[in-house]
Amino acid sequence: MNQNMLPTQLVIGCFMALSCAPWWVYSQNGDNRTLVNMTLVRNASVLGAYCLDGSLPAYHLDRGFGAGARNWLLQFEGGGWCNDIPSCLERAKTHRGSTRFMNKLEVFSGILSNNASLNPDFYNWNRVKLRYCDGASFAGDAKFDNGTSLLYFRGQRIWRAIIQDLLPKGLGHARKALLSGCSAGGLASFLHCDNLTNYLPKNTSVKCLSDAGFFLDERDISLNHSMRSFYEGLISLHGVEQNLDKSCTGFRYYPVQCFFPQYALKYIRTPFFVLNSAYDVYQFHHILVPPSADPKGHWYHCKLNPAACNAAQIRILQGFRKDMLLALSFFYRYSRRGGMFINSCFAHCQSESQETWFAADSPRLSNKTIAEAVGDWYFGRRVSKEIDCAYNCDHTCANLIG
Repeated sequence: MNQNMLPTQLVIGCFMALSCAPWWVYSQNGDNRTLVNMTLVRNASVLGAYCLDGSLPAYHLDRGFGAGARNWLLQFEGGGWCNDIPSCLERAKTHRGSTRFMNKLEVFSGILSNNASLNPDFYNWNRVKLRYCDGASFAGDAKFDNGTSLLYFRGQRIWRAIIQDLLPKGLGHARKALLSGCSAGGLASFLHCDNLTNYLPKNTSVKCLSDAGFFLDERDISLNHSMRSFYEGLISLHGVEQNLDKSCTGFRYYPVQCFFPQYALKYIRTPFFVLNSAYDVYQFHHILVPPSADPKGHWYHCKLNPAACNAAQIRILQGFRKDMLLALSFFYRYSRRGGMFINSCFAHCQSESQETWFAADSPRLSNKTIAEAVGDWYFGRRVSKEIDCAYNCDHTCANLIG
């Protein structure tokens, strides 16, 4: 499962450049998987669009076919953030900050699958994974150069460079488009949703989906705004504020709060779907109970397994769920074109994993899988606003932490 980690918890990939054609391979258990090659954006330097370390940005494209040949699904990759020079320098040496260290073949599963039985509504669309290498949810525009170290905070330009590279490849003639993303990529979906419509024909049906990107402006168990402080450092370092929604920043005393989806969502004009767990594992571990707020490890066993949480800890978790639903209440009541799937699984990112997206034992609300709920919303088959009962009444959840 894809978890966003703060800068001290990063992982590393590998290297080598390939083209954009998909490869079909067989895994050890015999399942047919689609591996899609990386495409470097060769013209990105014209826009000054670079990863943290100065390498070129990249994406993976699996071409659509049949009735979906002119429909496009764009998926922002997730992977945490960096909010100071040391953490960004460290990140630049990994696949989170450089295409030099990225795997050049990506498995497309879940919402990215090209198999109709695994992804019934989007399997034959053009499906694109936008690789994440800027450390600020594709939103910054700055540079650090002290004569010794050089870092590019160019997420906004990377977004523009990838879109401009895809337009002549068919995106410019799209009939339908869905901008999606997981975790930090889910946050990017909020930040860039309306902007995508500026690149596409007026008659293109554009909608957006955020998976595990509804990060709350919430106090931790020590009553500190640890996540707000983290984001403030990120926004300042990366030069993000200039790229936040002007309608939102103009109405807030603290404009940086518009990096939080709960404040930005009501200003988004494009139809939007919010997919999130009310007990999102990343937020549980890093916003509600960050290590700094639990130095003696009282929450250690609860973090590993929700069944090990004591009554007081469960009350705190239920309060977090209540705050998330409160932050979404206006959207739930008044958005006529919006959709929701807020379940009670201890999970983080549910659209890219086949097990949680669309499978026999996938999580369900009103007897619908996540894939069915998103499809119902996108194609207007029926109203799709689902909110789960509180933990632990949902028996379709595996409730695996991690």
